[in-house]
Amino acid sequence: WLTDADHKAMTALYAEAKRLTVETGVVHEVDHIIPLQGRRVSGLHVPGNLQILTQAANRSKGHQYAD
Repeated sequence: WLTDADHKAMTALYAEAKRLTVETGVVHEVDHIIPLQGRRVSGLHVPGNLQILTQAANRSKGHQYAD
């Protein structure tokens, strides 16, 4: 049900995370804002639920959603 534009947007986010890693030397990852398997709510793998974080920030967040 995702459109071609959705797939392109997600691919661009992963490419940007990789670019930032190379450029800064700090590992960046694509994070699900609302975790895919959260305790109270589960998110989707869609462009609007993705953000780029450093690996440290992403890992400290865990599978939690700050509402």
